[in-house]
Amino acid sequence: MSFKDVTDRFALVSGLNPEEISKWIFVITDCIKYFESMIEGKKLSDVERMRVVNACAVYAYYKYSLYKFADNSSKFKAGDIEITKAESITDKAHTMWQQEKSEIGDIVDFDKLRLLCNFFKFC
Repeated sequence: MSFKDVTDRFALVSGLNPEEISKWIFVITDCIKYFESMIEGKKLSDVERMRVVNACAVYAYYKYSLYKFADNSSKFKAGDIEITKAESITDKAHTMWQQEKSEIGDIVDFDKLRLLCNFFKFC
């Protein structure tokens, strides 16, 4: 899987500039390794490979949002005033990841893998 392709898609999905992205290269690299382990030994078409690249970038964005925005609260109350934020970046990234995961379900079955991991205790 091409690091450049995943990073370009990550930039598109996240809207981050190259300087900010460079701070998160380790997350992108970890996601690439994870996805490569999931598709190891599979012969993918160019279209399937690009679908996996896109899903990997969205997954990296989701991970980035967890690390970057995990401590943001969605509610704040001061006296009689209560402010509730709309859907957080992490929530949006999670929704995007769930969509991408379902779209590559014919290539990688993450849910089946999780069940096997739980059953055999190897993950």
